[in-house]
Amino acid sequence: MIYTISFFIIYYFLKIVFRGEARGLHNYPRKGPFIAAFNHNSYMDILAISLAINFRVHGLGKRELFEMPFLGWWLRKMNVHPIVRDAGDEKGFRHLLDLLKSGARLFISPEGTRKWKDGKPPRARTGFVRLAQLVKCPIVPVAISNTREILAPNSYKIRFKKIVVRVGKPIYLPPVEVTLENKQILQEQANRVMNEVYKLVISPRKKKIV
Repeated sequence: MIYTISFFIIYYFLKIVFRGEARGLHNYPRKGPFIAAFNHNSYMDILAISLAINFRVHGLGKRELFEMPFLGWWLRKMNVHPIVRDAGDEKGFRHLLDLLKSGARLFISPEGTRKWKDGKPPRARTGFVRLAQLVKCPIVPVAISNTREILAPNSYKIRFKKIVVRVGKPIYLPPVEVTLENKQILQEQANRVMNEVYKLVISPRKKKIV
């Protein structure tokens, strides 16, 4: 109930206030689990991604958010799962793996942070690729445009620009064994996915990840 009501409120808030629009929803796989990988530019992304969701999904949030009394409770109701950033969260990884094996659709920001250095997106982390390889599921690129212009990091000033979320075609990665020896290959696959995400961004800030 809380999940449905919250999405309804957020969705129409974005449609009315920020002229929110989603494109390419037909690209989502109709059956089975998948991972949706999206770019992370602003706190607004947490809300904006709801424009591209018309089914029940799971997401990730940094563990510190779950320590806040009401917010932590609400995030759990919204199927958001705590994860430890900048550390090997093996327990969290196994939990996500089990979710995908049960058929869940998982939305992840592989960049792991909304802060860019020198105007460049941070390098994609490989956790989502490792999950996809282990479950043998596709990755769907999802691009959120203009949220950084609406609410920039370290700013409280909101600008009323149009939010557009574009969903790309599923990516089926070549099978790779998830081992330490294949770390570089997995990184290259992660970069490939995020480059596809940034191709979908409607913004002059399109960056290639190397």
